[in-house]
Amino acid sequence: MKTMKLSERFILRNYKKLLSLLLVIVSIHFLASCNHKTIDPEMQISEKIRENHAKELLKSNYNAANFKEFKGDKEFATYMKSYLEAANPKLSSEKFVKAVIAESKQYEYDPIFLMAVIKTESQFNEKAIGTSGEIGLMQIKPDTAAWICKKKGVKWKGPQALKNPEYNVKVSALYFKYLKKTLNSKSNRYVNAYNMGITKMARTPAEDLSAHPYYHKVIKNYTEIYDELKKIKAKRVKA
Repeated sequence: MKTMKLSERFILRNYKKLLSLLLVIVSIHFLASCNHKTIDPEMQISEKIRENHAKELLKSNYNAANFKEFKGDKEFATYMKSYLEAANPKLSSEKFVKAVIAESKQYEYDPIFLMAVIKTESQFNEKAIGTSGEIGLMQIKPDTAAWICKKKGVKWKGPQALKNPEYNVKVSALYFKYLKKTLNSKSNRYVNAYNMGITKMARTPAEDLSAHPYYHKVIKNYTEIYDELKKIKAKRVKA
């Protein structure tokens, strides 16, 4: 009878411990695979677009803002969803969040910018009607909406359709893109032009545009939403 090797003796003596260790390793891998979340491509933010637009909006204040807190964070869209749930539960659906993200990618916005404009214009009330006939979340006028749709080859569904959150954002974001391109991506110009029109904005002295109440309010809401998203993220980390 051959002498049993030392390694074989070790295995025989400790096989129960080794088996237990193997089961632990397998269990860890199994749980990790169960907890792995597949990120929906439609819920993914374009980091490059978000960063470029944030710098365009914040300028010298960029480094002091909470923007960089979320760099590379794949859960960013879920923070947006949580914020919207508090602002208006009707807007917290994935459908609406995806719509905001889609328009942001297509027209190169930070999606939080669109949310800041929505907060400024309607306080997230999709049924809001303005004193001059503006409709919906981003308070766009029907004649402006019809004009930009015709100009850009987008189907115009009529004034009532602007009460639909996704369609309102789609058309308003399209108009913002037109203003942004026309006004050379100067945020104090295209943001104010959305509120007062290009003609009136062009007559406003350049030094007054950055101090204009509307522009100031949009940028203030933009930074405040990021502050709230940071709180939402912090709560999840603690949990």
